[in-house]
Amino acid sequence: MTRELPADASVRPPTLLWTPDRQAALLFSAPGHALLAGTSPFMAAAAPEGIDAARARCTRYARRQAARHPDLLAVAAAYAPTYHAWSHPAEVSPDTATAQHLHLLREFTDGTLPAPAFAHAWWQTRRTAQPNGERVRGSLQELFDRVFLLLEDYKVDPELAEPADLTATELQTAVSEAYGNGLVGP
Repeated sequence: MTRELPADASVRPPTLLWTPDRQAALLFSAPGHALLAGTSPFMAAAAPEGIDAARARCTRYARRQAARHPDLLAVAAAYAPTYHAWSHPAEVSPDTATAQHLHLLREFTDGTLPAPAFAHAWWQTRRTAQPNGERVRGSLQELFDRVFLLLEDYKVDPELAEPADLTATELQTAVSEAYGNGLVGP
């Protein structure tokens, strides 16, 4: 969270703070920002949106605070997001989980990947993309959000399906429609 310390605060730069169990540390090196580091579980809790999203937020903050804290832009540049937030398939780096998501979409909408395999692979790939810090935005985010919601309404095991859940055919139709009709084309 972004918080401003009161002018009379006893914590002044340079200051290093850490948790009692030494799972995380906060370096307050100059006015205007602090750097946070910690174990993977701590960072997952501290930045649930992912490290790259937190870094992108820091960059936006640095731009807004540039007049007041000019050195902050250099700090934000030193800790830039690893991945750009992609908005179109052509922008996605080929060696990423996001590229794998797009590959899964193509196979599923072409009919070469069955619905259960698509669902399992989609969730596995999502579990890879998040900790990698991969981010999507715009129409690509709309597509991925739509697929996420559709998969929430689909049960891989037909015995667990409820009457309102999507069938494999309905899932393929809905995903194909989202993929080809406006959100993002192949």
